[in-house]
Amino acid sequence: MYNKTLLAGLLVCSLSFVQAEERSMLVLDASGSMWGQIEGKAKIDIARAALKTLVADWPPDQAVGLVAYGHRQKDDCTDIEVLLPVELGNASKIGAWVDKLTPKGKTPLSAAVKQAAEALKYTEEKATVILISDGVETCNLDPCALGTELEKLGVDFTAHVIGFDVTKTEDQQGLKCLADNTGGKFIVAGNASELTTALEQTAKVAESPKVEEPPTPPVLPKAILTVTPTEVLKGAEISVKVEGDPDIAKTADMHIEIFMLGKNTALAHQYLYKDKKTGGYSIAKFRMPNVTGDFVVRLAKGDKRELVAEVPIKLLEATVQLVAPAQATIGSKIEVNLEAPLGLKGLVRLYPQAGGKPLGLGYVREDAVQNYKPMRFTMPKVAGTYVFKFEAAPDQKILAEQVIEVVNAAGTQL
Repeated sequence: MYNKTLLAGLLVCSLSFVQAEERSMLVLDASGSMWGQIEGKAKIDIARAALKTLVADWPPDQAVGLVAYGHRQKDDCTDIEVLLPVELGNASKIGAWVDKLTPKGKTPLSAAVKQAAEALKYTEEKATVILISDGVETCNLDPCALGTELEKLGVDFTAHVIGFDVTKTEDQQGLKCLADNTGGKFIVAGNASELTTALEQTAKVAESPKVEEPPTPPVLPKAILTVTPTEVLKGAEISVKVEGDPDIAKTADMHIEIFMLGKNTALAHQYLYKDKKTGGYSIAKFRMPNVTGDFVVRLAKGDKRELVAEVPIKLLEATVQLVAPAQATIGSKIEVNLEAPLGLKGLVRLYPQAGGKPLGLGYVREDAVQNYKPMRFTMPKVAGTYVFKFEAAPDQKILAEQVIEVVNAAGTQL
């Protein structure tokens, strides 16, 4: 008995793939090789009978169409024809159309599948193509590349491929790749045992509900986040250094942010920038708030703030004060000391207490003996009340003040 039963079974099997589909296009090989015989019966006759068996059970609520190639003239890679557009009720018309086909020409199967996909408006709607071919592509197109293109551009495109009497493994590769690249099924019609296996596989596919795979987690760049120091005085400055992937900042905006532990709103933010001199990334500096507690520094990617790295830090209580004489004579020179734990930078400025421009300044510098070097100031030539202010870098936040009375040589203000 010839393999009419085999191909018919495979086509019915293909129907099970599209039970949940709404629009499908059958693509039939009508090239000259379809005059070849299996057990004394022409392959085109087997295909006609198998298609009739398939459409006899076609669900009435599913639209179907028919494309054929190689049936009008020899040696013509453009010999592709949409015999029936995709419409409801076409299943009953397919048998009459396939009876009219006379195999003659080449096998432009890739172009035929693409034309079928376009007829299905595959870039706008869900679309399924079922290809029946007895040979390889003969028109210099790549079925594998076509499958990749259709999968990429399609809304939900699938191509199922039946290799009819395609016995050589190398001839099956292009057909299989077309199916694989679109998420479809590739089945070889060769003998009864293979048909049984194919039907069993199809039943499992049809009965098993489609399992939605979890979304692939985003690929985040690898980075090392170094915060100095991780235990810091409240109001002090920290440095944040980023090392790792040299292309971190190319993929999306990278954000360095500081959060109080348990809070969702950042209290400070800077973008990550390349340092043209070193080839790495610029060191970010932050002035911490004047409160104690637990905080976290985070490196995050893009508007969604996908976390790349984070480092916890602790803000500690500290006494920061300026020490200066309570009184000094006009024009005299005095020393002012900053008493505070190490790690602070900035300026100490002298202002009139009533307000106005600074009248003198000293730089805060660490010392090898005491924490900070003494700063020397020359007192104003006008007696009055003045105030020293420690303005911490980088934002000139005032962390300490000390009032001083400037008097004349007789010890009184004028």
